[in-house]
Amino acid sequence: MRIAHPALGLAIAGAALGACHKHAPPPRLDAVAIPGASGAQLAPGLWVEAISDRRGVVQTRYCLDPTTAGRLAYLGGQLNSHCARRDMAQGSDGAWHFATSCDMGRWGKVSTEGVIRGDFRSHYTVEARTVTTGATATPNGESRITADLRRIGGCPPDMKPGDIVSSAGGRASINGLQAPA
Repeated sequence: MRIAHPALGLAIAGAALGACHKHAPPPRLDAVAIPGASGAQLAPGLWVEAISDRRGVVQTRYCLDPTTAGRLAYLGGQLNSHCARRDMAQGSDGAWHFATSCDMGRWGKVSTEGVIRGDFRSHYTVEARTVTTGATATPNGESRITADLRRIGGCPPDMKPGDIVSSAGGRASINGLQAPA
């Protein structure tokens, strides 16, 4: 499975942050609010995520303000309705361990397990193992993903809140993301 659409890293913790994620094209969606994490939400500003899988690294930049961060959190809540399992617990070391099982329709049944480490205000990492079955719009199989997300300051003049820019040259807006049907 290749992570190619903007919006994962503000989580894969989509697996945890919104309890599910998918990738695009097929579109990948993630949420920013961390269920069970005392209302944790990403800080406004420019975030850079590097998502690594067996095919390499994709880097994406996100410009967030409180409204767009809230929109991602809302989208994650909408994704939760597709998930029969949304387990998340904080370990004694402060890391968040999660497991989800979601039916994403034509994107397949997606089960994810992983761990999130960091503070969600300036830097965090996600290590996840995802298994997709029954997909008609994406390949089935297992993937291991590592995400490194860092807030690097304010948004640059060429980005407005909600903008998502990938290293592959793609550009999108958080405001245009929708939960899968």
